[in-house]
Amino acid sequence: MTDSRPATIVFGLDGAHFELLNPWIKEGKLPNIKHAIESGVHGDLHSVLPPVTSPNWKAYATGKNPGKFGIFWWENIDVDERRVFYPQDRKNQQPEFWELLQEDDRPGVIGVPTTYPPKEVDPFLIAGAPDGANAGFAHPPELEQQLRDKYDYRVTIKNELRATPDVAAEEIIDAIDQRFTVARDLFYEYDLTFLQVTTFYINSLQHYFWDDEYTLRGWKVIDEHLGTFLDEGYDVILMSDHGSNAINWVFHVNTWLENENYLTLDTKAARFMHRIGINRDRLLRIISAFGLQDIAKRLAPQQLLNVIPDKSGELIHESKTSNVDWEHSTVLASGQGPVYLTVDENNEKYERIRKELITKLRKLTTPTGESVVRDVYRAEEVYSGSYVSDGPDLVLDQAPGIHIKGSIGRQTVFTEPRDDGWAAENKQEGLFAATGPSFDEGEVEPLSILDLAPTILHLRGYDLPRDLDGEVATEVFASDVAASEQPVSYREMNARISERERIRRIIRENQFE
Repeated sequence: MTDSRPATIVFGLDGAHFELLNPWIKEGKLPNIKHAIESGVHGDLHSVLPPVTSPNWKAYATGKNPGKFGIFWWENIDVDERRVFYPQDRKNQQPEFWELLQEDDRPGVIGVPTTYPPKEVDPFLIAGAPDGANAGFAHPPELEQQLRDKYDYRVTIKNELRATPDVAAEEIIDAIDQRFTVARDLFYEYDLTFLQVTTFYINSLQHYFWDDEYTLRGWKVIDEHLGTFLDEGYDVILMSDHGSNAINWVFHVNTWLENENYLTLDTKAARFMHRIGINRDRLLRIISAFGLQDIAKRLAPQQLLNVIPDKSGELIHESKTSNVDWEHSTVLASGQGPVYLTVDENNEKYERIRKELITKLRKLTTPTGESVVRDVYRAEEVYSGSYVSDGPDLVLDQAPGIHIKGSIGRQTVFTEPRDDGWAAENKQEGLFAATGPSFDEGEVEPLSILDLAPTILHLRGYDLPRDLDGEVATEVFASDVAASEQPVSYREMNARISERERIRRIIRENQFE
């Protein structure tokens, strides 16, 4: 079905947006990215809310909103069980579009967040950071050893940007180069017709350095590797899970909820440690100086981590389960948008509290008068699906230049970015660009990240599952290619699979008998 079509190569660039790249493009520092934009189509790519790595890479891969796969941030808040957790078991429940590509294509996937542990994608899938691990990260398993032997491959980096920024930045730049080197080599080795290669860590550089030299060096590495695929007759897509912008103010939402009497904490142990000078920043520097990062991550008990504050007195977001006074709290927030009510939605107080929060937060401004949010949404306005009831009750769309931080323990509601560590924060507007034989030229209206899975499936000649939330962006295709001329068609999820895929599944099943 797809043999006559050019191969499709997708560069997944965590946190990418024109806001950061355009000045460097104009200065001639990213010539291949400039060429990709000018020779094809480009426009904004809007993330789902909140604009965060974890839900958005899953939204991209599945073509579905978070209400259908049940991941809303790097944590979910289970108010019934009074716990804060990450739903690991949900990461691989929904089919991802490259699984459908196995029917008649040869897809290879490298580095996408939320793909650990790896699914059985043929010919291969290599899971990504930051939620991956340095063992059990590849399918087929024998590929993992090959990557270690030939490339000294690691999924996650060893050094912490917060503790040793210069050392960690150098490691990240090497890791970015390694990802794309492996992608190029495996693309030709496996004769792929579809390649997805993603780098999560470029956004880590942006978070800590924004437009500084380390970030530019990371982008130059990406630009150089992009050049090896351009003008080779392939369809090349650049996309991001969200964008990024410089931070003007940090809004500590749970401190604000405390001050407004919606949230009660029990952080006596943390306050004591902070008072006597025990904090995570100091411990991280000591651990890094002796090269003990991996050992510390494996051996440090969670109970201890839950009560060790950073130098500002904040606790990690994973500590909320044990530090929230659930009995006397009605609201608790995650970072960057999700807000949960502990009041049952059938209680008469539920809607009253939601209305109060919406009114207060829409009016809230920083010490210099900027709005904290662009808007506040009820969850049912942005999510649909079987997991909506597990999700937040409100979603904040943070305003430009605002970083909404969801940790606990801070004494002040607003702080400046230099006091907090990050220089840049995520935003909903990400990047889309596509060049090659199948694509038109010029700027297009913003796409949704949910549109990419159906668009790529249609480009490769596949019927679409009916439960996707996105639409095929036919406007990006050149007028004379099959993807533009053929109508969008659909399949039922239980439709007959291709003969090739049926044989492959029989072989797999027999291997385990």
